[in-house]
Amino acid sequence: MEAQDIVWQGKVGSTPLKVAVPHSELIIAEWVTPQGNRQKVSETVEEFERSVLLQLLLGAGASDASATEEVVAAVRTAQAERPKPAPAAQPRRRKNPKARRHRRSRRPPRR
Repeated sequence: MEAQDIVWQGKVGSTPLKVAVPHSELIIAEWVTPQGNRQKVSETVEEFERSVLLQLLLGAGASDASATEEVVAAVRTAQAERPKPAPAAQPRRRKNPKARRHRRSRRPPRR
């Protein structure tokens, strides 16, 4: 996770959380639990709320929704500011593609 992509850093309950949005269609969350470091990549805000924020709130036993609202607001504003990723270049197609046969289906050579 790069420093310029981090849109929110703080604690949810007692768990430190970093949230990054490298481009408008990706959300990366990193947090530290007693079992070790965790990381989750989400594609939508709803998926991020379900998989990360709910898990952190349940694990920390916190019922304060203001921290989660602050995180979600920061993610939404970052997604609005970030550009969409460039589409992958399509491979060039031949104008008249030739039918390819399996090597065993070829005719034997002429004599």
